[in-house]
Amino acid sequence: MSSSGRNGRLEALIQLLGEEPSHFEIIRQRLVEIGPSALPALEKCVREGPPLVSERADQVIESIRLELLDQEWQRYAEEEPCSLEEGVFLLARFAYPELNPQVYHAQLDQMADLLRERIRSVSSPKEVIRTLNEYLFGELHFSGNRENYYLPENSYINAVLETKQGIPISLSVVMLLLGERLNLPLYGIGMPGHFLVSWSDRDDEIFIDPFNEGRMQTRDEIESTLSENERELLNQYLQKVSTRQILARMIRNLIHIYTEEGKTEKKSWLERFHERVRNDR
Repeated sequence: MSSSGRNGRLEALIQLLGEEPSHFEIIRQRLVEIGPSALPALEKCVREGPPLVSERADQVIESIRLELLDQEWQRYAEEEPCSLEEGVFLLARFAYPELNPQVYHAQLDQMADLLRERIRSVSSPKEVIRTLNEYLFGELHFSGNRENYYLPENSYINAVLETKQGIPISLSVVMLLLGERLNLPLYGIGMPGHFLVSWSDRDDEIFIDPFNEGRMQTRDEIESTLSENERELLNQYLQKVSTRQILARMIRNLIHIYTEEGKTEKKSWLERFHERVRNDR
């Protein structure tokens, strides 16, 4: 189709945005098919159109944005290895479309630079972890959001870095992203119901609980808190998890939250993103 033909089709669809509700879904689909080139006209409708047209144009813009985001998830899922940092900010853009990840990359860089100086003279793993804990949970006051555990914001890395509150897996991600910058042997541990971080090298295995101010535990100490049936699964519980598994778990948490809130459209999009990353390679 020529550019004039595409423009004519776009103008015709825009004019139909105020039609009967039963027609809107078809119009929305056609505008989504046109894609990003429809955005300027739709944005003008949002600014200048009557209330109903403005509202519907805004809905179409959101649909186009999410289709583009899904394409980014598809590209991301085809990469090997996947970057944890890229993945968690891709997830954050679902809720924060204007997000500039570079701001948070710089924040994490600054945090790591400060820590690098502090751990330079530290030798043992426990001392390194203690230094990390003192900075994150003592100086910066990162903490588990116990009062509002099921807020969606607890799962979006930008919000966690801003509010310094999160759930076990998102606080663990902050620690893992710093560990990557500092070349520390830190890994995600997918304990059911309570994500952990491990320090794991040839000589030491220490489990860290970022939700509880970085409390350190040994394998035996964790085992002592489990039921007899759970102890049989201890080795499975304490396995390192991949980037894909971390992201899939974060997405599942959000699916559960939005399901409970009755936000079916958000749930459906997250299920699409989950399908992209859930299979390990």
